[in-house]
Amino acid sequence: MPDPYFGGEGPERATCDGCGGCMMGCRKNAKNTLDKNYLYLAEKRGLKIFAETRVVDVVPLDGAEDGSCGYRVTAEKSTAFVMKQPQSFTCRGVVIAASALGSMELLFKLKDKKSLPSLSNMIGRYVRTNSESLIGVRVPDTQDDLSKGVAIGSGIYIDEHTHIEAVRYPTGSDSMSAWSTILTGGRPGPGRVALWLKNLVVSSVLHPIRTFRIMQPFGWARESVILLCMQALDGHLDMRWERTWLWPFRKSLVSRGERIPTFIPAANKFAELFAKIAGGTAMSMLPEILFDIPGTAHCLGGCVMADSPERGVVDGRHRVFGYRNMYVCDGSVVSANLGVNPSLTITALAERAMGFIPMKPENTWEDEAGLMPSQTVARSV
Repeated sequence: MPDPYFGGEGPERATCDGCGGCMMGCRKNAKNTLDKNYLYLAEKRGLKIFAETRVVDVVPLDGAEDGSCGYRVTAEKSTAFVMKQPQSFTCRGVVIAASALGSMELLFKLKDKKSLPSLSNMIGRYVRTNSESLIGVRVPDTQDDLSKGVAIGSGIYIDEHTHIEAVRYPTGSDSMSAWSTILTGGRPGPGRVALWLKNLVVSSVLHPIRTFRIMQPFGWARESVILLCMQALDGHLDMRWERTWLWPFRKSLVSRGERIPTFIPAANKFAELFAKIAGGTAMSMLPEILFDIPGTAHCLGGCVMADSPERGVVDGRHRVFGYRNMYVCDGSVVSANLGVNPSLTITALAERAMGFIPMKPENTWEDEAGLMPSQTVARSV
């Protein structure tokens, strides 16, 4: 059935039929996505979108080092390897919204090549993963199709800091099984790998048929529920712009600092209980066991909001320290683990930041980052 947004102003849309494909990509024209709300409505008001285009440089105009005279933005075709078709735009203000990793990478490049040398040295600091860990449960030969329904339709707080959401993938998404294995706890490192191998051998000897059903990929999406565990506890790492010994030809984002925990005992305990009730087997993610790398869908921080350039990259209104009329409006400004899906928080922060910009007739384009009291910044977050 037709279901247009905003009283008919939005695009034509169909009703959700619960296929479970929300995260893999809705093929039924039912999902509320950026191209069907903000971008669609903005295009109706004159916005022009340059698809498959990557920004490679942002330089202040007319020798005004703080950008008060505007900026020249240089971009190129992102899908081309040779004929990149560079093009330039001039503008009075710039909003960077390339997600946490994209915004960090762009700002690192601009500071490194001296296009924007006054950017804060805090770029890449306090990167957070929402303190997430991915676990799951597989129920071989279940009569219920666990792939049907909204991708994330339920959640539970198992304690004051820990939130777990049940996640499904649509039928046919069985390649995800390559990431999953038998639930394994323990401290990161060789000990956890050894424990995983032991669990695998013991399970194969005592329950060979059941173990084979759990590990084989076919039907994984129909038989599995991923449990996305998120915590509001603090924990972060830093990103640096460096050359690596694996690829020394150009710089890239490299993580530094203490690793984010990949083993959350309360989450594993919940998965075991879930598996017992459902008649299935609890699962862990292989990268967390083998490489101590957390799985996360919600990378946050790296250009965090703060009260000074010595503590962050943007102020309480998302204005970039050191430059006028430049803003960062995405998950990179979030300065804490939220413990929940951050999309609405990011949306609210971005709408708030834009709400401070005067309407066109009153806009003097003199918007400069302010050194705000710490409590004001904390309230805004």
